Amino acid sequence: MPATNPLTVSAEEPFAVGKSDLAFFLNNPVRCKGGALLLCRRGSAEMTLDLRRSTIRPSTVVFVLPGTLLMLSDSSPDFEASYCAFTHAIFSEVCFRLEPAFFRFVGASPFSLIDRTGVRHFDFWFETMEYSYRDRENIFRMTIFKNRLQNTILEMYDKIQRKVTSLCPTTSDRQTELFHKFISLVHDHCAREREVAFYADRLCISPRYLSAIVRRITHHSAKELIDRTVVMDIKVLLQSTTLPIQEIADRMHFPDQSYLGRYFKKHTGVSPTLFRRESR
Repeated sequence: MPATNPLTVSAEEPFAVGKSDLAFFLNNPVRCKGGALLLCRRGSAEMTLDLRRSTIRPSTVVFVLPGTLLMLSDSSPDFEASYCAFTHAIFSEVCFRLEPAFFRFVGASPFSLIDRTGVRHFDFWFETMEYSYRDRENIFRMTIFKNRLQNTILEMYDKIQRKVTSLCPTTSDRQTELFHKFISLVHDHCAREREVAFYADRLCISPRYLSAIVRRITHHSAKELIDRTVVMDIKVLLQSTTLPIQEIADRMHFPDQSYLGRYFKKHTGVSPTLFRRESR
């Protein structure tokens, strides 16, 4: 039986709480419409959120912002995580008073390894959230859920912000800001623009300086991050639509289907057709 997306939420079912091996996301990049908090319970997994990749192990908390592209590239047979998923509308409501720096911070640091005290806090939080999820007759169910979610997001933000001073100790605030703007630009323009020079020009810096900033923070080149984003977007179109590959090539502004095929195979080792067939 094929895996289902445990993080699925809707206007009719605005939040969901439970435990899952997240097998639905294994080699399956999915754009999350809503947000989610995850806590690894056992095992381990390699998780990618947009361009950030990390090994998830017990006591790791993951904050998935709405609109994030989520994928597991590997997981152990015993991997399991608690999850609390919620709609974009709920996220906007509970976070409307937070400054923009909050969203930049969470987007830059979605993975956090917490201590025993933190694990106990989240154990209790997930238990109470699951109780609210099951208690459908409670007329204050949604209000209780939103209040608990908001309180935990604020607690989490405060503690992580105090613990983590920056993405990289040797990176200045200005360089970190440029990196964040670069990532945002890549998401907005990678379907059409795949050269470092375009993004450097938008940031009013040289391609060499941009490449140095990106490598210092991520240990990857700027071109690698651009190509990785393009490949992830192609995978989403191959897996979540029935569009002909030629139409996908058109959407991603490749000259033709064969050019897209060579590009995709260069970065994944398989053709788009084979990837689509093996993903279903």
